[in-house]
Amino acid sequence: MNQGILKKAIVILLLLTVGVFLVHAYWTEIVSVLGESLKMLTETRIRYVILAFLVYLLSVYLFAVRWQQVLSSIGHDLKATDLLPILFGAIFVNNLTPANRTGGEPLRMLWVNKRFGISYTDAFITILFERLVEVIPIILLLFYVLYFVPSLEIKFLPQKNILTLNSTYLLLFASLATGILIWIFRKRFTVLLKDIKQNWKKLHKSFIPALLLSSGVWILDIVRLQLIALALNLNLSLHIIASVSILYLLLGLLPITPGGLGIVEGGLVSLLLYFGLSLASSGSFVFLERFISFGLSSLIGFLYLFYYGGSEIWKNIKLQ
Repeated sequence: MNQGILKKAIVILLLLTVGVFLVHAYWTEIVSVLGESLKMLTETRIRYVILAFLVYLLSVYLFAVRWQQVLSSIGHDLKATDLLPILFGAIFVNNLTPANRTGGEPLRMLWVNKRFGISYTDAFITILFERLVEVIPIILLLFYVLYFVPSLEIKFLPQKNILTLNSTYLLLFASLATGILIWIFRKRFTVLLKDIKQNWKKLHKSFIPALLLSSGVWILDIVRLQLIALALNLNLSLHIIASVSILYLLLGLLPITPGGLGIVEGGLVSLLLYFGLSLASSGSFVFLERFISFGLSSLIGFLYLFYYGGSEIWKNIKLQ
């Protein structure tokens, strides 16, 4: 356990060291970019930011409806509004723990057990079922991104030697990588699928609603990102927005920093730079996005957690 914490501390320290070095080396350019970004942010069309925030709230509500549908299929009749505080609390905890959803999911199981008497097993099975169903729209969106993203030009040492990696090959590579990962972790997948299979007769009733709601959440995610772009007067195509959405998910899964701080921002800015945006535009876009999905969501989650006796829940989740 101590070795794991030590490794994470070393990684974070190395990242901070690199960050300090880069800031020192490019301080003049950074000041210039910050000035441009600040100017863009002062000219932000606030109505679109408010709309983006409302869309985010709606997406969390759809998550609550989805979980309510799955719980209902195994005999737990709750309202979506009953589950909304739990989901926001889970978002807050996720933003404090490395790797997205590593802390939030145990909190969901603990909270729904303490408040509604739902067993840990039922809570775990419903959350697992949600995640498995959610994979379907994620894969479809990933394939869309890989198909429509422009070809990549990777330059080697000789300037004339350029390898163009077509999106079709990226698509094949992603499929192959997915197959290899499934094969490597087949034992874990077998155990998880066994839990689902035992309860499939009940859970299958909620498959279509869960799939539609999961797809709806990802559509809302793209709408939210588009609204943020409109707030900054940026013209971003659908495949760029979809790429940002997918990369956000992947970077958030990396168990390096709490809530992916630094990792997510750096990755998204790099992606937008690749698509031709200026550093100021990329930074402003990512700042507004994280202000909503990280800042405001954490604030709401903290308030819910505090109101429902969060200190005790937080202590319990740290002991799990």
